[in-house]
Amino acid sequence: MVKDKEPRSAGLDFTDNISIGWKKVDFRPDDAHLALVNESNESFLRAVSAIGEFSMDNAEDAVGISQEILRLDLKVNLLLDLVSQLIYKQLDIPGMSRVTISSGEIEWQCENVPEPGQMVFVDAYIQHGTPKPLCFYGKVVSDQQEYNSGLARVRYFGLAGSAQSWLDKLIFRHHRRAVAFGKSKNPLPDI
Repeated sequence: MVKDKEPRSAGLDFTDNISIGWKKVDFRPDDAHLALVNESNESFLRAVSAIGEFSMDNAEDAVGISQEILRLDLKVNLLLDLVSQLIYKQLDIPGMSRVTISSGEIEWQCENVPEPGQMVFVDAYIQHGTPKPLCFYGKVVSDQQEYNSGLARVRYFGLAGSAQSWLDKLIFRHHRRAVAFGKSKNPLPDI
């Protein structure tokens, strides 16, 4: 009997070159442990959202304030970049891979991927320049052919509540930026 292939997650996703690492786990995490992981991920995803959602108020009376906020934002970003470069050199950050993140799963291609059916713990460094990863448990749902070609698909295990909501917001923001970039690259012809 041929085992049915696990379907890919539907919905929005985004693809980026990021550092990703994994390790096999031989246990099923309990609810208390998953709650701690979700709490940590929620805090991290909120911070990533705050970093990525700077927007200026275009009201005429706030132009000076907006310019000052933009100037401070640039300084803080420069400081974060410099500090993260120092930290990255001291940490054992995994190599980069082409990674696709969706609401229900993550997939990546590299030489060393987990075997189908395994339970794994994944570290995905989704915010460039930040040496803190999104960490989660997952079940490997890639099939044998995908595994043989070096592709891993991992369905999140226990990611729920606010952490899931913040991940969905991050995915939507990345998708929206990709669409905007695509439109700016290929403007519609004048008719």
